Order: sequence, then structure tokens, then C-alpha cells
Amino acid sequence: MVIVVGRSAAGAVAGGVHGFAPALTTFVGRAGAVAEVAGLLEERRLVTVTGPGGSGKTRLAAEVSGRVAGWFADGVWLAELAAVRDPAQVASAVAAVLGVRERPGESAAEAVAQVLAGQQLLLVLDNCEHLIGAAAGLCAGLLPRADDVRVLATSREPLRVAGEARYRLDPLALPDPGDLAGAAAAEAVVLFADRARGADARFALDGQTGPVVARLVARLDGMRLAIELAAARVEALGVTQLLNRLDDCFGLLTDADRLASERQRSLAATVEWSYQLLDETGRRVFRAVSVFPGPFTLEGAEAVAGAAAGPALLHLVDCSLLVRPRAGPDGRWRYVMLETLRAYGGM
Repeated sequence: MVIVVGRSAAGAVAGGVHGFAPALTTFVGRAGAVAEVAGLLEERRLVTVTGPGGSGKTRLAAEVSGRVAGWFADGVWLAELAAVRDPAQVASAVAAVLGVRERPGESAAEAVAQVLAGQQLLLVLDNCEHLIGAAAGLCAGLLPRADDVRVLATSREPLRVAGEARYRLDPLALPDPGDLAGAAAAEAVVLFADRARGADARFALDGQTGPVVARLVARLDGMRLAIELAAARVEALGVTQLLNRLDDCFGLLTDADRLASERQRSLAATVEWSYQLLDETGRRVFRAVSVFPGPFTLEGAEAVAGAAAGPALLHLVDCSLLVRPRAGPDGRWRYVMLETLRAYGGM
């Protein structure tokens, strides 16, 4: 998603936040993330929020937009790119949001840059990953010509444009396995309980359900979409059966929101979207490293995926299909795949 800060191209309604639907559910956790992304927007002109599908990037961008809207005299404008299939139409989609009219002989990107020059506006481009080159090109052409415009982008991988600041959105905080008393305050548990009460008004987090929910959200990696899909099944299954049936998470976690986009209606569709954006080498390496149940090294990946697996592995990190690596005791980086992604890779 890309956010540009400034005035409406058509000179229409200025100020405020435009394009985001009103939130109908509670925003749980992420207070630190909202503050950190807002801080980056103070310092940098292009900020890209990255993370796996279903991690909550769009909702975070909406919350950040509300936080920073007062900084921009001409408002915050959302350009939703999920439905755009042709990279050549990215600039036209942004122009339509801003009310910019394209003129004969002039590209949409040129028209947008001309109108936004001298304006103070934040533009949000949502779901850039399938149009990554076009989104990058738009930002690279726009920002040098519009000094008071800023862009906030959400994508499963960074745009790789000069001056870009990347913010990787981590999963929701999980409960400490050794602290059952404090589990109820963990972000992932709070989200599950909130959404479960929406599905079943009688649901309560107590001494019996709390430990089960703590294990359930850990099995789901703290991923927002997976937790919400699971919570929608509480009335029909209860938390214990939910936990016991998570081995079939892709068959179980479906159809929570009839109005959600097709790729947000099930856990399988969300993971499939990311998988299909990989090239054939990336898919092969993704499947190969899904055999590791825990952290693995680059050498381990090459042992199961071939000596040339290194570049593809690094791309999986960029595409949020591997967790941010950490150094092991021997100084070598360790890579980890979320459990839900491992399950998909092993299908």
C-alpha cells in the first residue's frame, strides 16, 4: 500500500482521511507499530510496511493514517491496488482516486506528478506486491517532483526505491508459555477473545478456555487473519475442538467474512496468493525448506534445495515468507518459516 500526503488533485475536499472504510471491529494491539510507522513518516518520504498475507498491514495503515492526518493540509488518500491486474494501470488508478484527469499525449503518472507538485498530501497504495515494479516506478517518478508528498506503501516485499524505509510487521505478540496468568493480556489472545465474542456472545476467557486459546494462537503464529478465521468457528466447535483440528487449518479456516476479498476469505487463499507471486525457483525452494520444523541455516537450505538456493532463500525473506533471520550461537544466520506456511509448503 502506498500513501501520499497532499491536496486532492481536483481541488476537492482537502484534509482528513479519504478512501478507508470505517472500521467495524476493534483495533487490537499494535500500538507500538502505529507509533513507529508514524515516526518513520516524520523522517522519510517513502515508508513501506511489509509482512505476510493476513498480518494486518492494511488495518495498520488505516490506523497510522488517522494518527498522522493532521500533519497534512491536503489530507490522506487511499489508492487500493488489490483489484488492479495490469501494471500499466497503476498510475491511472491513483489518478482516479485523486481526481486527476488524464490529458491526450500525457501519461497518468505525469499528470499525477504535475498536480501533486507543491501539495501537502499522503497517498496510500494498498497491496503493491503483484504490481511491485509499477508501484516502485510511480514513487520514483513522483517523489522528486512533489516535495511535500509522502508515500506509505503496504506490500509483501519492499519497493526498493531510493530513500525507502521498510517496516516489517511482525505477528501479534504471543503469550509466554510459562505465564498462564499473563496470557490473557497477550495481543494474540486479546484479538481471539474479542472476535470470538462477536461469533458467540457467551464466549468467555477463563481458567478453562484461556490455556487452550494460548496454545491455539501460538499454533496460528499470531497471524491476525488466521486468528480471526479461527475465532469465527468458536460457536460451532469450541476452543478445544478448534485446537485439535488445526492440523487441517486450511480446510477449517475459511469463510469468516462474506464481503472480504477472495484472497482474504480463507487462510489457504491468502497463502496461495503469496506463493503464486514467486517464480518457479522460488516455489521450489519454498517447498524444500518447509521440511525444517525450526530454525535452519543457509547451508541447510542448500542441502535440501540445491547449491544455488541462496538467492531464492533471500527473496523468500524479502517476500515475508520467512521470518526475519537471527544470528545463532555460532554467528550464522538462522531462518524460520511460520508454521502455517510450513503446512502449505508440505501439501
